[in-house]
Amino acid sequence: MKKRILLLFALFLLPISGCGKDAELEEYNKNISTFTTNVAEISTRMENIDTTSDEAATEVLACLDEMQAQFLLLGQMNVPDEFASIESLADEASDYMTEAVNLYHEVFENDTYSEETASIAQENYDRAMKRLSYISSLLQGRLPEGEDIIITEEEVLDFEPVTEEP
Repeated sequence: MKKRILLLFALFLLPISGCGKDAELEEYNKNISTFTTNVAEISTRMENIDTTSDEAATEVLACLDEMQAQFLLLGQMNVPDEFASIESLADEASDYMTEAVNLYHEVFENDTYSEETASIAQENYDRAMKRLSYISSLLQGRLPEGEDIIITEEEVLDFEPVTEEP
């Protein structure tokens, strides 16, 4: 799992590195690079938490809080027109991660453990990560795949068509 996450994040960087001197693309590249580095580091720390430790829940929640902060930044990034389809996915990923973290806090900070709440938290976390996978595919110039994916194509014209004869 750790290798898969790191590979996913490394693949984010390939298609947008060296995209020329367009300031917006360079800024986006820098922001995505920072995001992927930070999320990979947080994921590594989460995977290395000793689950038998008395502090495990506190450490996991701290990592999840950091992860949520990164996803909020992802959702707030200015996305260049070349990657416009990513904007809604980033917003969704941020929303899912926020909900997951809120629910995980509820699970670990209450006196009684709720399997149902933990399951819903995990589902939200998985959905956030799935959006990251979709974003990675799009940044690589590939369409995301899966039976739950609906792709809508729009024709965008970069000029106004002439509708009357001169």
